[in-house]
Amino acid sequence: MSVRQGKADVSFQEFVLKPNLPSHPHNRSIWLGIAVGWLAQLGLKALLPLIVLVAIRYWSLSSDNPSLWLENPDDSSHPVWYALQASICVGSILAGSLAARLAPHRSLALPVGLVALSLIATAFEQFPRHLSTTVIIIWTGGPCVGLVIGVWLGRLFTRTDDALRPQAE
Repeated sequence: MSVRQGKADVSFQEFVLKPNLPSHPHNRSIWLGIAVGWLAQLGLKALLPLIVLVAIRYWSLSSDNPSLWLENPDDSSHPVWYALQASICVGSILAGSLAARLAPHRSLALPVGLVALSLIATAFEQFPRHLSTTVIIIWTGGPCVGLVIGVWLGRLFTRTDDALRPQAE
């Protein structure tokens, strides 16, 4: 069975196993990386803290330790708030690495665009209570630092993947 593609006939297995995608990483769009990275960050900023909060509350109930129960997740005077911010940073690392895998390699527009969109999104979030300089830096800087680390890690892994990939003759 063959599929007609342009002037040459290509077998079905070659068509499925080797799709006609851009082989050079610079052919990918920077906008795809920014859009997917930002949407992934927004989703992970909502999902991961929820998972961490449920896990901490379950652990608090099972261990009869009411000090870990946090009624208001925006209370920055409680240690659980810092665990939630760490989960947001981890989600931002994952989103940044995904964006780096989808965008061209050495583009500085990717981390700058992701950080700018992250700061804009942060401006519309609920402000933590007990604001201090440290809390503001962690609250706004954690996701931005996570995105930059994620972009760096994504580019590092993409670079090693490209080095290990056999070159076409």
